[in-house]
Amino acid sequence: MDSESNVNLPRLQRKKRSNIKPAGICLLLIFFLLCAMLGFMAARWFYDPLVPTDKKSDDTQATHASDDILNVLILGVDQRENEPARADTIILAFLNLTKKEATLLSIPRDTRVKIAEEGTMRKINYAHAVGGVDMTIATVENFLDVPVHYYVETNFDGFENVIDILGGVTLNVEEVMYFPEEGIDLKDGLQTLNGHDALSYCRWRGDGQGDIGRIARQQKFAGALLDQAISLSTVWKVPELLAEMDEHLKTNMSLQKMIALANKFKNLEEVKFETHMVPGAPDDVNYGASYWIADDSALKVLLEEIHQEEKKEEA
Repeated sequence: MDSESNVNLPRLQRKKRSNIKPAGICLLLIFFLLCAMLGFMAARWFYDPLVPTDKKSDDTQATHASDDILNVLILGVDQRENEPARADTIILAFLNLTKKEATLLSIPRDTRVKIAEEGTMRKINYAHAVGGVDMTIATVENFLDVPVHYYVETNFDGFENVIDILGGVTLNVEEVMYFPEEGIDLKDGLQTLNGHDALSYCRWRGDGQGDIGRIARQQKFAGALLDQAISLSTVWKVPELLAEMDEHLKTNMSLQKMIALANKFKNLEEVKFETHMVPGAPDDVNYGASYWIADDSALKVLLEEIHQEEKKEEA
């Protein structure tokens, strides 16, 4: 009996080793491959910078740039039947990732600039009508001498639907706004605006100040909207908002970058929020049309303040 056990035992052991060894090697290889893949993904997630480069889209170095400031171009587009899409609202958002500051610079759509690729002097919203987002980005970069890292574009339908999902925005309407041709019919006073009325408020140009007065209202509305977004009730509407954004919003920012950016600014009540407009003056005499003529010196000072370039030099 013992002799039989001694004879059979090595044979059983050899058989057992021959069955397990190849499978074990495969499992180890799979394990190491998974570790390598997860490590690569984690490295991209944590170390891929939100601010990709300080160069403009034409690969030239930008004068006003910072590794801490992310520049996002926000475009509100008026798309009408049988007409090219027009950039009705142009805002460059400077997001300081270190100091948690958001500065919105509104660019009047009638601003006289050199259109990228064409080299002609026209109103800045012409760039989107003939060259879409790419030409608009290049034109804004050349005009402000800053890099545009990402863009976000939405149409009127998307704007209205987002406001409706949020439950409207409460603010004081300064005056009666009535322009039936554009569907604008607002009473004055404190009220909660639904999506349609919010768009009407942001588009109104009947106060004698044209696009400049409208920009002031858009900035006022942006502040009220930010207050609304801070509300706890907004959290439960995120799935609806994401679905709406997927349908009506275009952007070149990846989901990974969106999540990272949202994490940077997750405590909205702590974010310092400022709004500015390109400094300048209207001119409807010297150029054969109504333009907004930028004050280049004042604009340069404003951009230096946003990027805190003088403080860097002193340090």
